[in-house]
Amino acid sequence: MVGRPQQRSRDTRAKILAAARTAFAEDGFETTSAEAVAQRAGVSKATVFAHFGDKTGLLIAAKIDGLDTILADMRARAEAVGRHTPGKALAGVFLPLLTLYREDPEFARLFLVQSTLKDGPWTRQFLEVCAELEEVATLACTRAADAGALPGHPDPSLAAQGLLAFFYHAIVGHSIGTLADAAAQESFFTALVERWASASA
Repeated sequence: MVGRPQQRSRDTRAKILAAARTAFAEDGFETTSAEAVAQRAGVSKATVFAHFGDKTGLLIAAKIDGLDTILADMRARAEAVGRHTPGKALAGVFLPLLTLYREDPEFARLFLVQSTLKDGPWTRQFLEVCAELEEVATLACTRAADAGALPGHPDPSLAAQGLLAFFYHAIVGHSIGTLADAAAQESFFTALVERWASASA
């Protein structure tokens, strides 16, 4: 009996998230209202806000589960970075996340404007993911440095900031239309990282 209200709450949250994912996919984040999500889920707008705080929290919650899988993939790629073709390997670490942000520009925008997000449980989860991204970048640079592939960058954590700067640049380039498609974005990012890595050798 004690667990039933909690189970109902979980079921309601799952219904709202399913409705939000469908609405965002069909109509886009900007044009989807909290009322529309509530109507799809069969709940009140107040219930949506009670579970997710605001529409941004709802977007984060709708996407955050998939990030765990992507980050695990990135971490495995980072662990495998070695001496051979370090630039290509370092760029390859970030390609799964570039794909996600390219396919979901609103979620990419959240990544670029973290400082404007309101505090809340979903925001904190998202910021934890962003911090983990820095850890993955540092891990990748550490593996490359340990293999002797980045002699010009003795501090892996500092090198990781350079790598992340290229990543931000590739996200922005796609969002403003200068990197029009997947091939353009990925080749641009990879070329930047390869040139940076080869210059350090």
